[in-house]
Amino acid sequence: MRTERQGAVSVGDAFIDYLSINENNDNYERRLGGASVNLAVHLSRYGIPSFYITKLGKEQDSLFVQEELAQENVKLDYSVLSNGKQIPSVYIHLDQNGDRHFHAYVNATPDDVLSVDAINDETFFNKLLFYFGSGTLFHEVAKEATVKALKAAKKHGAFISFDANIRLQRWESEAHCRSTILPLLPIADIVKLSEEELLFLLEEENLDLALKRVKEMDIPLLFVTAGKDGSYVIFQGQVEMVKGKAVQALDTTGAGDAFMGAVLYSIYIDGFPATIQKAADYAYNGNIMGALIAKKTGALPDIGSYSDIARELFLNRRKN
Repeated sequence: MRTERQGAVSVGDAFIDYLSINENNDNYERRLGGASVNLAVHLSRYGIPSFYITKLGKEQDSLFVQEELAQENVKLDYSVLSNGKQIPSVYIHLDQNGDRHFHAYVNATPDDVLSVDAINDETFFNKLLFYFGSGTLFHEVAKEATVKALKAAKKHGAFISFDANIRLQRWESEAHCRSTILPLLPIADIVKLSEEELLFLLEEENLDLALKRVKEMDIPLLFVTAGKDGSYVIFQGQVEMVKGKAVQALDTTGAGDAFMGAVLYSIYIDGFPATIQKAADYAYNGNIMGALIAKKTGALPDIGSYSDIARELFLNRRKN
């Protein structure tokens, strides 16, 4: 059962996704983006009080982000404004299978980031969930702010969730990426990696060997997503594969964020799993949401009422 703690806090960097809308990849649609933004929106759509900590500017893209988040009922109470900040953007190309390709990353103000001064201890009082990703870890100032937020959330008893969401073009080197992310994995309560990220971080080519190694890392609850095949759950030294839901994917952008949102919603409602079977149920929920998102374009498409989805699909978990 859910404790008296309520609400979720996410920290990150908001993005504008310029999503290609034709086969030539020369016409784009502007959409709200960024893994941490996506997660905050997903949690809000489930009816969870969702707070997002980021740094915004005063130009049109920042206003767009604020307006979009307001429509999604994501609260920006703890975010900060900067006169010169410009929202970074990502240009996303799609192939014929609906798979995403990050064609270009543009950030005109790369050093105008969250700092430790933006993180206040009271933000995390009585919150149940805290989420962060690697988008605020490759810059040292933003990393310090993220770690401060992590410690404050942990101090106040929130579940700590981490989704690596590695984008190597943002890092100075592969070695820097690994040395930053690996020490954080055991600190979190819930971790999500893609299959590719797991192999990259452990410098492995064989998935079975990587899963065997990661079992020894003392991560309380780990999910490894494997696209249309489903996901792996690693819990208390056990590994279980949870099959995915077969769909005709139109756009896989944001499917992993939807997976993580469903997992955190499950923990918010039903608590931290006590068994591998319960953890696998949560992965099933994540698979369902990832598949539903992939059937439409964009990271945050309209897929109907999340409460209806939770009631109609999650309750039938793993029966099919």
